[in-house]
Amino acid sequence: MDKGRTCYFCHFWIGEGVRERGPHGQCRRYPPVVTARHPDGKFPRTAATDSCGEWQRMGQAPAGEDSGARS
Repeated sequence: MDKGRTCYFCHFWIGEGVRERGPHGQCRRYPPVVTARHPDGKFPRTAATDSCGEWQRMGQAPAGEDSGARS
């Protein structure tokens, strides 16, 4: 696996802690997940070193999205 393809360097990840790029954060790739424990929904919490198949480079518009569509 490419070391740069981790949550820390992902467009969808928002870190917690030091300057909001700490060792843990939230994956914002999809809407919050509703569970019995979190009935109002919650974004998955991940480590900065985690990775998945949805990774997109920071600063780039995700595939299929217009660069002006993000708010």
